Amino acid sequence: MRPRAAIFYFHDIVPAARIPALPATHRPYAVTPEEFRGYLMAAVQSRRQAIPAGQVPRELGGLFYSITFDDGLASDYEFGFPVLRELGVRATFFVVPTLVDTPGYVTWAQLREMVAAGMEIGSHSLTHPFVDALDEAQLRHEFGESKRMLEQRLGCAVRSGSLPRGWAPPRIEPILRDLGYRVFCTSRVGWWHPGDQPLRVPRVAIRRGLPIEEFVAILNAEPRALWTQQALDLAKNAAKACLGRRGWNVLRTPLLKARYAAEGRP
Repeated sequence: MRPRAAIFYFHDIVPAARIPALPATHRPYAVTPEEFRGYLMAAVQSRRQAIPAGQVPRELGGLFYSITFDDGLASDYEFGFPVLRELGVRATFFVVPTLVDTPGYVTWAQLREMVAAGMEIGSHSLTHPFVDALDEAQLRHEFGESKRMLEQRLGCAVRSGSLPRGWAPPRIEPILRDLGYRVFCTSRVGWWHPGDQPLRVPRVAIRRGLPIEEFVAILNAEPRALWTQQALDLAKNAAKACLGRRGWNVLRTPLLKARYAAEGRP
C-alpha cells in the first residue's frame, strides 16, 4: 500500500448546550470540546507526527497527520488552541482576514499569539465567497489580498490556503501558484500520498458524532476507512452538479432538519 496520510479539518467547536441554537446547515460541522479533545488525545497517542498543512508536500513518507481549521471562528482560539498547545500539536488555521476582529471570529491579537506558539495561519480567501463564480481577476483579488493582509498584520509568510464553501473553480491552480501559494487544501475527501499535487490537497472533514474508532482508523490510513465518506462525497457532488448551487442549498436545509428529527438530536 502506498504511504498516505490524513489532513483533517474542523470548523467550529461548540459546547453541546449551544448546538441547538446553530443553523441546521452548520450543526454537522460543530464538534463539542469533549469530542475535539478526544480526537486530539487519540492522535497524539498514535505513532504519527502532527505537522502543519504547509509542510505536507515536503514529507516523503506517510507517517504524519495534519489538523486544520476553516473560517477562523472564535471557538478555534477559545476551545481548540488551548488543547493543541497543551498536547504539543501544531495545526493550521485558515482565516478570512476581513472577518478577523468581528463578532464570532478570532482577533488579530489571538492570531499573533497562535503564531508565536507555532501554529500556521493560512488564507481562506478575502471575503469567503463562492469562488466557482469568480473570474481570474476576482480570484487573484480574493487570494492575493487575503495573503497580503495576513502577512502584513502577522509578520509571517503565508504559503497555504484552503477552499471556502466547497465549490472549486477549475482554473484556480495556476493563479495560486503565481501568487506564491505552495499548498492549497480542498474539500475533496481522500488521503494525501507523497508526490500528489500540492495545490489539490484532499482532506477529511470531522463532523459531530464521528466515533473515535473511525477517527483512529482514518488517522492510521487503514484500508476502507474512508469508503463511507468518499461514497457520500461522490453522491453529494453528483447532486450538486445536477441541482446547481441554489438547488442544492434549497434541498440541504430540510434534509438536515429531517435527519436531526429522525435521530432525536439537536
